[in-house]
Amino acid sequence: MQAYSDAGFKAFEYNGLPRHSNEEIAGFRKKMDALGMSMGVFVVNSGGWKASATVDKQYHAKFYEDVKRAVEIHNIIGNECATVTTGLAVPQLSFTEQTANCVEAFRRAAEMVEKTKMVLVLEPLNIRVDHAGYFVVFSDHGAEIVERVNHPNFRLLFDMYHQQISEGNLINHFRKHWDKIGYFQVGDVPGRREPGTGEVNWSNVFKAIHEKGYKGILGMEHGLSGGVGPAGMQKCFDAYRKADQWG
Repeated sequence: MQAYSDAGFKAFEYNGLPRHSNEEIAGFRKKMDALGMSMGVFVVNSGGWKASATVDKQYHAKFYEDVKRAVEIHNIIGNECATVTTGLAVPQLSFTEQTANCVEAFRRAAEMVEKTKMVLVLEPLNIRVDHAGYFVVFSDHGAEIVERVNHPNFRLLFDMYHQQISEGNLINHFRKHWDKIGYFQVGDVPGRREPGTGEVNWSNVFKAIHEKGYKGILGMEHGLSGGVGPAGMQKCFDAYRKADQWG
């Protein structure tokens, strides 16, 4: 957190936050406040990359427990959004049934967080490289679920690494679903590292996001081409500054 602040960044995200104790989370909040930083997402559902998520009703009770824990964490850390995932598709249910089950689970989850300032954001994931068998892959499907949930505390997470692999045409896709998007994440393709290491024209992407009026956090959910450590982090920070100089 200190390194991000020293480099001029005003926010961070940390998917693993639920693994920490409340006391540790309170310590993170104290540091955040001292640095004047905001926090983006952490991942809500512990079974989100398994079948035990939201596609099958038998797992909904566990998901709701994870949502309760997310509210508890939010009340300490004050994060803006939290990621929810559908889990793997299951063979015993039709695509329509699984989608309906997701809508039911996420509508209830949105109601559980509606008295907070936290927005749950549904993340489509790619099945070609990282998450074989995952249920919601394309932004159209994710946006359909968001529309059917129809709650201000539930929106779409547009992870540009995953969507570049799954469907490409990033700018047109996020423009199409703009009113349903609550959060963005960044990662270049291939390799899932910082901007400038792959095929995406990040200057154009960042310009398009800015022109649409986005005021939220862009999560840096990727590895470092320069390796873990000060040199790799500095290379990453420089890449973001370069990508953001679109004029």
